[in-house]
Amino acid sequence: MDKLKSLQYPWKLYLWLTLLLLTAIDLAVLFDIRTGAGGRPYRFMIWNFFLAWLPAAAAVALDGLALLRKGAAKMILTAGMGLLWLFFFPNSAYVVTDLLHVFRNYDFDPRQRFWSEIGFWHQLLPMLLAAVLGLLIACASLYSVHKLVARAYGRATGAAFAVVVLLLSSFGIYMGRFVRWNSWDVVFDPLMLLRDMRDLFGDPDWVRHLMLFGGGILVLQTGVYVVLYLFTKLNDYARTTKEEPGHGR
Repeated sequence: MDKLKSLQYPWKLYLWLTLLLLTAIDLAVLFDIRTGAGGRPYRFMIWNFFLAWLPAAAAVALDGLALLRKGAAKMILTAGMGLLWLFFFPNSAYVVTDLLHVFRNYDFDPRQRFWSEIGFWHQLLPMLLAAVLGLLIACASLYSVHKLVARAYGRATGAAFAVVVLLLSSFGIYMGRFVRWNSWDVVFDPLMLLRDMRDLFGDPDWVRHLMLFGGGILVLQTGVYVVLYLFTKLNDYARTTKEEPGHGR
């Protein structure tokens, strides 16, 4: 029980269940949206949310592995699960880029100051919630793994780990959106990834595009993560203050 508390359970469980409930509600709303022909334009979000939740599941598995006794088996399993988490991590924040589908479905009317058709807002708001949920799932799983790394190797290493992951995630999101990479290509088609990176870094226009888009995504992910991380520190400070001798007298 003390080990679970040290990993911030049951509060992590409450967080994951809340995010899962909101995901289910948002998917129900998106799945109910229909086109004029009766199609469901956001059915693909079921798959995208599934991918977004994989790093969360891997983060929980890493917490479980942290409870095991030290040994070769634990090291191998932790390394494998850690790589799985890293490869799929960009899929969570990637959901932010799915907002473009709303604007693809609705053309802008230059006679108006903005989109006024109610159907546009009925699509934009649940997709905006999906984007927020993707960021929150990403930040929650990164925070969980960040704390494990910091506990094992120190705060400085943990902070460096978080920065590197956010950089790699921003690159992965760019390649996923514009080059159509998939996380499993790392295993099943690594040569294709190498060819794409060679072509990308050999083209100055493409590099500029990557820097502009990837930089924006990096700022977005980092900003949200830092704010949420500071909120956890506020909670830790409040709990420490409450436990100090003589508090409240």
